[in-house]
Amino acid sequence: MAIEDWMPVLASTLGAITGVEQVYTYDDLPGVLTVFPCIVIMPTAGAANYSAGGPGVSMHQLQATLYVSAQILPEAYALAVPFVGRVLRKLAAHLQLGGLVSHLLPDPGGPFYQGPGAIEYGADADGQPRRHLGIIFRLEVKEIETIAVSA
Repeated sequence: MAIEDWMPVLASTLGAITGVEQVYTYDDLPGVLTVFPCIVIMPTAGAANYSAGGPGVSMHQLQATLYVSAQILPEAYALAVPFVGRVLRKLAAHLQLGGLVSHLLPDPGGPFYQGPGAIEYGADADGQPRRHLGIIFRLEVKEIETIAVSA
């Protein structure tokens, strides 16, 4: 499978978390966030390996950013923190995204989440970044696919 095959399933999986109103991926990013809580999923890094005698293996690092509110509000912290457990439990229940990937895990190379805290997305009319309250989740997806290799 390729990222464009399993990304919609990941978006649907995270969209099924209680309290999440909208999920966006790299192919449908809004200019401004207007619905909260929402999640934006973006690939951030990756590695790949292939050979003439075996399958291709790709590792993708992703960032799933949960935006809880349009402003930095004290009461939004209480809304944000329970999402740490909700996201973890949803990912654990969909470890292989319905068989599309080898695994979907919290990123083993660093912290699973960062925040809650101030996160920027988009800009105001005057060009100033819009600051929201949210949590950044870091994920790893491993996929094995057949890649045509010519010698």
